[in-house]
Amino acid sequence: MLFSVLIYSSEDFIDALTPEEHALLLKKHGAFHDHTKTNRTFAAAAKLMSTGTAMTVTKDSDDFVVTDGPFAETKEQFMGFYLIDCANLDDAIEAVKLLPLDHGRIEIRPIEFFEGAEFKNAERVVIDAS
Repeated sequence: MLFSVLIYSSEDFIDALTPEEHALLLKKHGAFHDHTKTNRTFAAAAKLMSTGTAMTVTKDSDDFVVTDGPFAETKEQFMGFYLIDCANLDDAIEAVKLLPLDHGRIEIRPIEFFEGAEFKNAERVVIDAS
């Protein structure tokens, strides 16, 4: 089964880290990455750029409205994500315990749709969007 591992934290917290603290944080992500590669559960990863680079598109009647920044105003920001291909939710939870959890939070959510990849545990679901 394919799971998203969504990482939320505070950009202010991340920006305030010393180089040593940042290296330790990356080391923990490296341990997760190594674990998922070794167990052949790694599918993809992405680190999002800061919320200052975000644009939000909404629709008001017939007009599209484009605004700077993220839509949600929260204390935490969506920082990035992993996709992992685990046999079940328990395996995904165990893998996520390797990530740094002393700041922010991590959400695990199953994924139903993907195209063009070969995952060993995920069911292939194709949605006709036409």
